[in-house]
Amino acid sequence: MIKVFPKLREMIWGSYELGQLFGSNKKIGEVWLLSGHPMFVTELEDGRNINLAVKDLTGKNFPRFPLLLKIISSSQWLSVQVHPNDEEALILEKNEPWGKTEGWFFLKESKVAIGENDEKIREAIETNDWNDALTFFETTSKSFLFLPAGTVHALGPDSFLIEIQESSDLTYRIYDWGRGRELHIDKALRVIKKVRIKDIYHEKIKKFDCDHFKIKLMKN
Repeated sequence: MIKVFPKLREMIWGSYELGQLFGSNKKIGEVWLLSGHPMFVTELEDGRNINLAVKDLTGKNFPRFPLLLKIISSSQWLSVQVHPNDEEALILEKNEPWGKTEGWFFLKESKVAIGENDEKIREAIETNDWNDALTFFETTSKSFLFLPAGTVHALGPDSFLIEIQESSDLTYRIYDWGRGRELHIDKALRVIKKVRIKDIYHEKIKKFDCDHFKIKLMKN
């Protein structure tokens, strides 16, 4: 077992609940538990950072530790957003080895919005009317939502989950509920894909495999 030191990330939509769990009085949206991403490189107990130990940990020479593990807690809706895949990241960004496919394991009942139809999303961007573009639903505790790159999605308030993802922070905001932050419409339109909620949401899961990561529930 290797001891690591987490990084707390204050976010506009974060929660005091998560901050308190880690000894902070701030609205913490994300706790980065394991990361080789340049924004925060995890330090190991033995004094190395995780990227210097990547060959020992994975048996391969990656440009950085390939996975990013977080705890996420929200008090507001996160932006409606989408992530590029690996090939799109190489085209649209500089010095980015990977896109961002991710998965959410919910620690309690949470709120989610998914854009299943790319044409409706494009129409909503033009009209700013999102009523028909997103499907809103509540997840159950210990359920799992797989978010392949290209999936339009948003996490709702009072949500709490563990996220596993590729080591990337590439997020293209499409809609931000009037908060006025920068949007990334041109790039988003180039990466949006059609999805079906029934294909990506699993109410019960013991294990899950995809091209980028594998997870296994060790205890129900």
